[in-house]
Amino acid sequence: MDVIKVSLRTFGLLLVVGVIVEAVVVVLLLRASEPRPRNPIGIPTPPVAAPVYFAPIGDVPSEETDGLARHYQGKFGLRITVLPELPVPVDAFDADRGQLIGERLLDALASTEAARQDPHATVIGLTSLDIYTLGEDWNYAYSLRRDRFAVVSTARMGDGWFTDPTRRMQRIRKMVTKNLGVLYYRLPLSDDPGSVLYRSILGPQDLDRASEDF
Repeated sequence: MDVIKVSLRTFGLLLVVGVIVEAVVVVLLLRASEPRPRNPIGIPTPPVAAPVYFAPIGDVPSEETDGLARHYQGKFGLRITVLPELPVPVDAFDADRGQLIGERLLDALASTEAARQDPHATVIGLTSLDIYTLGEDWNYAYSLRRDRFAVVSTARMGDGWFTDPTRRMQRIRKMVTKNLGVLYYRLPLSDDPGSVLYRSILGPQDLDRASEDF
């Protein structure tokens, strides 16, 4: 009789343990099936905590420059000051090509009061006009960098007559993010076409392939 009682007690104990194990397995399976939240974007630490400026060159919509500044405030916690509009330098216009010379725009950014006051300040110029660079045999350029200055042209960020505003802004942000990564955060360029730091962003397909994150 005692043996039977012990056996029943053991059986009951094993039954309870089995139910608990089954419940744990079910919970783990349910958790595994839930969509996992994306890891937060790793924000690098800049070597020097210096100010960052956006400088509109020519007629650039204020909602565009201000919107970009707000975007990076939210994305990286980065406070960016938008400078007053800079006039297009006379010597920057190439009448034969109908484009602006990128190097001349970088000279104009370097001569701003903000750049002169702080030798560590990063200044990124934004223009809606088409640019090219003297250093490369390209039909046009999205961007050009030198020292702590960069210029980004939004002239060819659309798709012609049927421009998608959302895609256009994504392309602009990618090019600006690339310049912030290189100039402010001092990140190296990448050989990965999927990286926003990809060294050879030469056309809209390259921009669309690249990520918006470092």
